[in-house]
Amino acid sequence: MIEGYSVLSHIPLKAGTPCHTPAGLTPLVHVDEPAARVMTDFRQVTPVTIEPGSRITTALDKMKMTGVRLLFVPDRDDHIIGIITAKDIQGERPVRLAQESGVLYGDISVEMIMTPLEEIIAVDLKSVEAARVGHIVNTLRSLERQHTLVVEVDRSTDQHIIRGMFSTTQISKLLGQDITDPEYAVHSFAEVQRELG
Repeated sequence: MIEGYSVLSHIPLKAGTPCHTPAGLTPLVHVDEPAARVMTDFRQVTPVTIEPGSRITTALDKMKMTGVRLLFVPDRDDHIIGIITAKDIQGERPVRLAQESGVLYGDISVEMIMTPLEEIIAVDLKSVEAARVGHIVNTLRSLERQHTLVVEVDRSTDQHIIRGMFSTTQISKLLGQDITDPEYAVHSFAEVQRELG
């Protein structure tokens, strides 16, 4: 128990109690809807970060605790220098690094296996604003990525700021179907429009 905090009163629930949500219990989307519906917008959701010197085991624990599969790696000025995913940690990259460099698996740090920001492919927010969910699914599949970042570009200064992210896990959840499944086929937007028409 934490000192100074009382326990709240308990309420027994009744079967059939509704749940208050913005758009129903399962707000499924369709491939023809605006791409912004499946984007994690960092103006509304704070990205989860991990220090570059942290152990990869700590990073994996943080992913499990927060329910994400990607962590941003900031420098001391809070500028993003890379990302690390669950696949990076659980894949062969750390095993290979341990074998080649003699570093113990438990001593591998995030910065040793993270993907530097310069190697990450992102999409421009402007193109996202005109895109549909199907475009994003096809983009992720074409790039063979589980995530892609969305950047907002200041056209006058060419400055970039990471605005959001697309995730195959999140999109699959919102579509109600695993988009990484080879059986799942996304039609072009024109085909989708014809089917709806």
